[in-house]
Amino acid sequence: MKKEADQIFGLYKRFHEDTEGRGIGLFMTKTQVETLGGKIKIESEVNKGTSFIIQFPI
Repeated sequence: MKKEADQIFGLYKRFHEDTEGRGIGLFMTKTQVETLGGKIKIESEVNKGTSFIIQFPI
């Protein structure tokens, strides 16, 4: 995660070639969250899982 953290929300970024997709989903999600004034971050641990934390202003 540390190695790829700066690229995780990048356009057309895919990290597993054996999985379907074009690499735009996380980019679009981040763009929409930030457009609405929010923040998104990711926490991940190998062999444990990944959490996406989305925060919006009240």
